[in-house]
Amino acid sequence: MKQIFRSKIFYLIIFLVILGIVLVCNDDNEPTEKLTEDEFFATLEDGKVTSIKLVPQKSVIEISGRLTGYEKDQYFISSVPNSEISLDRINNAAEDIEKIEVTPEDKETSGWVTLLTMSIPFMIIFILFLVILLFRVIIKR
Repeated sequence: MKQIFRSKIFYLIIFLVILGIVLVCNDDNEPTEKLTEDEFFATLEDGKVTSIKLVPQKSVIEISGRLTGYEKDQYFISSVPNSEISLDRINNAAEDIEKIEVTPEDKETSGWVTLLTMSIPFMIIFILFLVILLFRVIIKR
């Protein structure tokens, strides 16, 4: 068993697992500014919005976009109710917007499906590691 811990493969697997966890948990796409519904409609009606992306989700519409004067990596995010009134207000004020993107509603995947798809590669690596270890023990006898 001590030979396993001294092995470079063991530390490589530990490193890959930690790297995978860090990459999954790391989210660099934080919005620059979060606008309330009233602030969003006020800036939209003032013509300060240059581009928006609408993503409907259940009872709200997630809106992200850029305001005038924003740099390349800066954007805002806002949520408005998914109603005819909100859509009419957006349509009426959207004449000055350069780019409008509407994406279809995303179907949420189950947490169990996500857990399985993330853990199956690690399970396969672990099983292969155990098989190799067992073959080494059998060959030594």
